[in-house]
Amino acid sequence: MSDNDEPVDGARVAAMILNEMRPEQKERLVSALHERAPELAAKIEENLFRFDDIVEISAKGLQTLLGAIDHHDLVLSLKTAKEETKKILLQNMSDRKRQMVEEDFNALPAARLTEVEQAQRRILEILDKLRTEGRITSIGESDLWV
Repeated sequence: MSDNDEPVDGARVAAMILNEMRPEQKERLVSALHERAPELAAKIEENLFRFDDIVEISAKGLQTLLGAIDHHDLVLSLKTAKEETKKILLQNMSDRKRQMVEEDFNALPAARLTEVEQAQRRILEILDKLRTEGRITSIGESDLWV
């Protein structure tokens, strides 16, 4: 490695690439990787973040995220979200915002799965940016005592 080279976290880069893929493709690749290189697969999975993993964000972090994302992306992303994810997201909204999201969700026509996945990906990109800036932490991340 020369002086100009910068260290690269290969597992994080691989996770970023995987997060751009369709969920079923991502799961298939990670599964195959588990069979061939379990330690590497585990490192990559530590860096993977799925939409339904949003439940692991602190309440304050969720509120920060909800303030930063597009309303339509939020409503659309709920189409395929697990019930627990929907519940936690809605609990972290003001009453007015929750009512608007629920009304828009109920009025939402059928949408292509790829559109929903793209909305979720855009939310995850914003989440990653906010986490990188230190504005959002997952539950337990700030519990480390030294």
